[in-house]
Amino acid sequence: MSVRGITMADGTGWAVTAFSTTSFMLGLYNAGLVDPKGLAAVLPVAFFFGGLMQILVAILEILSGNPFGATVFGSYGPFWVILGAINVWFARDIPASAMGSAMAVFLAMWAVISFYFTIASLRTNRVLTVILALITLALILLSLGSGLPSVLMTRIGGWVTLVFATLGWYYAFAHLLQFTYGRDVLPLGVVLRTTDGGDRGHSAEAR
Repeated sequence: MSVRGITMADGTGWAVTAFSTTSFMLGLYNAGLVDPKGLAAVLPVAFFFGGLMQILVAILEILSGNPFGATVFGSYGPFWVILGAINVWFARDIPASAMGSAMAVFLAMWAVISFYFTIASLRTNRVLTVILALITLALILLSLGSGLPSVLMTRIGGWVTLVFATLGWYYAFAHLLQFTYGRDVLPLGVVLRTTDGGDRGHSAEAR
């Protein structure tokens, strides 16, 4: 991408790697695969990798004139910062009896955001659409797990998180390989727009 004569690298792979790595770590805890006493280890990753990195890429996307990337990364980046801030600074001010419902509302709001990201992504590529759909599902399950409360919902939400995070790594890897090899390597199922305004699916490689 080029902004006022300055060439900048595409930060998509960077942002998706940050989101997927942070998500996978938290997914391990929500799925019950690791000792929950170590959950605090996720917080610095959420602040600096999942949060800050995506916010930086969102700014680059704004400068390059890409509202989709700017909105997605500019929403999920703050999500991680806010989640970390709740756990570090604000949880102590929320009564224990209200914490579940408070987190349920928080997660539900991002489920709504993720849903319309999913709809918008239908004109991008199939892998991204599946990732965003699974993010939406995971947030719904985790919201229910917090609000009901339900350990089962949280566990399922954790497993769904592991799936979309793995797909996210694949997506980021595809972008990285496209740059280093100078050609499409891993398929993303890119949607091509036809001249009549319609779409036709194309199982193309990563762009």
